[in-house]
Amino acid sequence: MNVLAIERPSISGVQTCLHLVGASSVTGGGGSNTFVRALARRQANLGWKPIVVLNQANGDCAAPSLPIVPPERNTSTLDMRVLPPVLGTDRKAYYARRPNAAPGVRELFAETMPAVVHFHTLGLAAGMLHLEAAKAIGARTIVTYHTGGISCPQTALLENGFSPCDGRLEIARCTRCRLANRGMPVKLAELLARIEVGEGSGGDESIIGRLISSRSMTKAFIASFQSAIELIDVFHIQSRWIADVLRRNGVPDDKMAFVEMGVSQEPVAAGDHICEAFNDARPLRLVFAGRCSDVKGVETILGALKQIDKQAPVSISLLGSGWDSDYGRRLFGPFTGDKRLLAPRVVAAEQMLHELVTHDACLVPSVCLETGPLAVYEAMAAGLPVIGSRLGGISERIRDTVDGLLFSPGNATELAKTIEYVLAAPGELRKLRRNIRPQRTFDDMARELDAIYRGRN
Repeated sequence: MNVLAIERPSISGVQTCLHLVGASSVTGGGGSNTFVRALARRQANLGWKPIVVLNQANGDCAAPSLPIVPPERNTSTLDMRVLPPVLGTDRKAYYARRPNAAPGVRELFAETMPAVVHFHTLGLAAGMLHLEAAKAIGARTIVTYHTGGISCPQTALLENGFSPCDGRLEIARCTRCRLANRGMPVKLAELLARIEVGEGSGGDESIIGRLISSRSMTKAFIASFQSAIELIDVFHIQSRWIADVLRRNGVPDDKMAFVEMGVSQEPVAAGDHICEAFNDARPLRLVFAGRCSDVKGVETILGALKQIDKQAPVSISLLGSGWDSDYGRRLFGPFTGDKRLLAPRVVAAEQMLHELVTHDACLVPSVCLETGPLAVYEAMAAGLPVIGSRLGGISERIRDTVDGLLFSPGNATELAKTIEYVLAAPGELRKLRRNIRPQRTFDDMARELDAIYRGRN
């Protein structure tokens, strides 16, 4: 799948590319933050002047507009700009992705005259006003589908909060899903999803008001996405399942470009340190590298650990943020004192491969449809087979029983049996490790995105 028939002149010379992230920071881990940092760092060598555009915290502010913060250099040498908060961010604006105003955006565009505006989200701080401003100056608009929230009003593409969704936008269906995700019984959600109220609804913030206006909010979201399609030159997708979601919602193939992610760090020497038999002195070392979140499947890991003999020689490292939240503490609490589950810690993105290489396999148990699972790329770049969910971008990249092992998403019993299998058969891990192919890098990805920026096939 390539970009075809987009009538736009080729870009030559040093041109500006603005990266709109719709957030106040791109520090820390996470696939999209790593993506933005790594891509921007590589663009200068490809003839671009990349500028990462951040926003102060969203919300109304008293002043009608605020000045653009001058360019800054952070420790990663990225050219940064920080815009004021968008104005007018009520519930209706949220679903329409259209605040009342976006101070500083047109001024920034007029100052920098970007040839490309690359959106890494679609929301209040990088949404319809920003797309319209980009098109007004003739900029090419690229949207990377980092998360399901690009096209899903519930953001996770989980129908009724449980099952992976095919992504088809439909007013009653999506309204029912939104309500069910909030704990409402599905039958009641289906009833409320049929209630039609005035188009101007949404101002009543009472519980009753929010319930009866749910359908109109869904309608606003779908209308916004359809309008965005007209203003977007290219949807950059990193997994092929995303193309099916976009097609179901009217995005033509010539507005989609498939460019896989890669690893941003320098390669590390993996070696083959898997022993002949695991024991107390040398346990099976598993690692989960990601944030503590229900959609990342951490409950599946802990559920599997409960089913494995406490004396089994296995350890699980937790590398990521979120474990200090109420949710994380609640999950980790029952394992206090369990030596199999190591204390969670945050690892800098630049050090992740060096941490991963000390383990035997990586757990990627997401229950959501991953778009470009960075953990998979990094694990395999460190020589680690992945034990992951048979779902979305994970299953697209792991060859089951060849270079990794797949299990049904959310199935803690199946994951427990898989861990017990590799515990008893270290030779299987060695075989999987030998079959891991060389991984793509961000240099590969940056070059392919450069061709899309310039309108080349």
